[in-house]
Amino acid sequence: MFSVRLGEGLSRRGWDVETVSLTSSGDRSRVAVEPLTTVSSARPGRLNLRISRALAERIARFAPDVLLANGGSTLRYGALATLSSRVPLAFIAIGEPDYWIRSAFSRAANRWMLGRARMILAVCEATREQLVRLDRNLEERTQVTYTGVPDEMFDVRRPAVEGPLRVVTVGSLSEEKDPLLAVRTVSRVEGARLRLVGAGPLESRVVDEVSALGMEGRVELTGPVEDVMPHLAWADVLLLTSRTEGLPGAVLEAGAASLATVAVDVGGVREAVTDGVTGLVVDRGDEDALAAALSTMGSDRAMVRRMGGAARLRIKEQFAMEPIVAGYAARLAEVIT
Repeated sequence: MFSVRLGEGLSRRGWDVETVSLTSSGDRSRVAVEPLTTVSSARPGRLNLRISRALAERIARFAPDVLLANGGSTLRYGALATLSSRVPLAFIAIGEPDYWIRSAFSRAANRWMLGRARMILAVCEATREQLVRLDRNLEERTQVTYTGVPDEMFDVRRPAVEGPLRVVTVGSLSEEKDPLLAVRTVSRVEGARLRLVGAGPLESRVVDEVSALGMEGRVELTGPVEDVMPHLAWADVLLLTSRTEGLPGAVLEAGAASLATVAVDVGGVREAVTDGVTGLVVDRGDEDALAAALSTMGSDRAMVRRMGGAARLRIKEQFAMEPIVAGYAARLAEVIT
């Protein structure tokens, strides 16, 4: 979604932008992006020649001044597609290299691909630090450039509603997002309700966990949604239980919507959440502390509202889309010149 918003913002600044996805997979419910191929997915570690050819053909036809790759799969194909052209490559590093790059072969391959990038835009300081640990030669070319949230996210109106604590998670039902931890945590907060916004391979396991914990009637699975704003308006608190994150977009969107966050401390979470001010951050793996933090939210609604207001102000000051787009435009101009 950020790629689309960034492309729109650059277009408003006079850039000629084409935003495409490598494959036809992914959540197309919130944004429509032209897929380069009919391939259903780009499997990690596997090179699909159809994708590689399609990207090379698009580069030859569009003749861009810079190719901006957003995420690991696009880096792989971007590094290969630009071998035969003079188009410079810039890369948005969105995750945690320590989590995703584990084997010796993967480390070597990523060093080569990252070496092809003229500039690396890390979405948070945690990502930048891990990239530099992976390869010290990347330090001068790697800088933190945050992602942002669109203006409409600040328009969410959340009426004050009494009753059980309403908790929302936003993201795929996948191992790295750990929705099972979200279910377990909410089960320990008396009366709390949980809405899981998203879909993914763990859906059946989530349903089983809900049943095993007797949480029927307290947990709702929405599946993929076109508009996350009504779900943020419904909630009192955003819960983030991920095993890994870059700069969590769900936290930025929730903050813009005046939602406080309870989150585990992974990746750039502490760059998105000011502990004790805009939310509560606990150590990953400490389920007791996570449940206690959520219980605190349930017992002190005045604090929840205060944190939500502080979150909105901070997101507006640091992560509003137009200043973010201006930063990306400046960085990309450096790549071109």
